[in-house]
Amino acid sequence: MNAICGLENAPVFCPIVADFYSGMEVTVSLFKKDLQGSLADVRRTYASYYTGPLIHFKETADENGFLSAAAFTGRDDMEITVTGNEDRILLVSRFDNLGKGASGAAIQNMNIVLGLPETTGLEV
Repeated sequence: MNAICGLENAPVFCPIVADFYSGMEVTVSLFKKDLQGSLADVRRTYASYYTGPLIHFKETADENGFLSAAAFTGRDDMEITVTGNEDRILLVSRFDNLGKGASGAAIQNMNIVLGLPETTGLEV
């Protein structure tokens, strides 16, 4: 992220760990002083870039005020949201680490090589 985004300070990746079979939530904290833009700019960028069926942006990713890392159990897609305030921005991704991990990526890559839709055989 430093090289591509031109950040001076490395962001901190923070996995949310609990006692559940599968599913994962990862957060990345960013600070206004390290960015050239606002919270709204980051949201717009993510909303315009992550539009696919495998990785998609969601404006609000909670269920009645709570985020469940296990909400994506059994799925091969990933949800990304941007929250926080103008000083501290939090990037949040939720996915099933067993599905969206290496096995899901292998099927996705095989689909690309075979000229099939990327989501063939995946649960999205």
